[in-house]
Amino acid sequence: MIKSFFAFGNFGKMTEVPKSGGQSSARRVVAGLEKMGYGVVTISRRRCVTEGKLVHFLETHLFAIIDLIKILKHIMFGNRKTSAFLMLTYGGGLAPYELIITLVVRLLGYKSVTYMKGGQFMDFYNKGTKFYQWLVKKNMDLQAQVWFEGIPSLEIVKKISNTHVVYYPNYLTDDNIVDPIPLKTKDKLNLLYFGRITPDKNVDVIIKAFNILCKKYDDVYLTIIGGSGFSKSYVKEIDAMIEDSSYKNHIVRKGLTPFAEIKEIMLSQHMFVFPSNARCEGHSNSLNEAMGQGLVPIVSDYHFNRAIVGDDRLIVDGFEPQAYADKISYIRECCNLQEISIKMRNRVKDNFSFAIVNNRIYKELQKI
Repeated sequence: MIKSFFAFGNFGKMTEVPKSGGQSSARRVVAGLEKMGYGVVTISRRRCVTEGKLVHFLETHLFAIIDLIKILKHIMFGNRKTSAFLMLTYGGGLAPYELIITLVVRLLGYKSVTYMKGGQFMDFYNKGTKFYQWLVKKNMDLQAQVWFEGIPSLEIVKKISNTHVVYYPNYLTDDNIVDPIPLKTKDKLNLLYFGRITPDKNVDVIIKAFNILCKKYDDVYLTIIGGSGFSKSYVKEIDAMIEDSSYKNHIVRKGLTPFAEIKEIMLSQHMFVFPSNARCEGHSNSLNEAMGQGLVPIVSDYHFNRAIVGDDRLIVDGFEPQAYADKISYIRECCNLQEISIKMRNRVKDNFSFAIVNNRIYKELQKI
């Protein structure tokens, strides 16, 4: 029986605040396994964020070798009977590298488990060459189990491989699901975004939509929280947009912030605006966390967002600022905010809470 895992993923430095939703999610997986009684040895994957195509290419390939050496150092003398290797990945262009890792792990006598995070996997697979799809199938066939953050990705592998597949969405612990939901005051409308400040999160769209709303209402406020990801120039652009806004006195901008502080801020917020089309976007941690605190999400129709939210009224087609402004106006004027707030909190509680997800996952782990 498996009693411990060697977990390879983007954990970052465990003593620091997570630099992305991916790091938060990866650490949450480890915490969940530990709460179930499994031992976990983390092997941190290099998070390559350098700007410039050539430098990024060199960094990625150099650390692919370094990371493989780190894996070997950890697992070489481990117990094959009671330990398994867990790889947390977003798939995509890393498929050949991840097949190599799986082959090495299997040759050393370990069972291999892959957790396919994000929605990038299905985009790459559906558009990939036959050779790429063969690589994916071969890697999936070699796994003892494959866990999926989203059902669409799971369905792909279910069709091409007999490997045991498991739906493993991101979850929140009970202490991060608000109860009761604070009554939102109606004297103003507070909009919030927290997460990475990168072009593919479309934070500029949020600011432009906010400016449009301010021409219609004089009681709209915006809070933006997050650090830079792979584009420091974009962060400067966002800060310049805020400074140039005629309504900048209604905007609060904070950098990388501990979740405990964000959680306090969310108590006074009404809507979480999330126009992401990030390539790796999957079951967003920030979206989960905002819904868990009873915020009404206004999200792009991208990857798993619609399935997570479960309410078509809150979905925006495309990435035009006007469309987001119109959607926010509609929800404010035509819907019951408190009712939707409770619905979102309950959706997380009933589907994406620790108790619901990990109780089911624990049963699956017994099958490895």
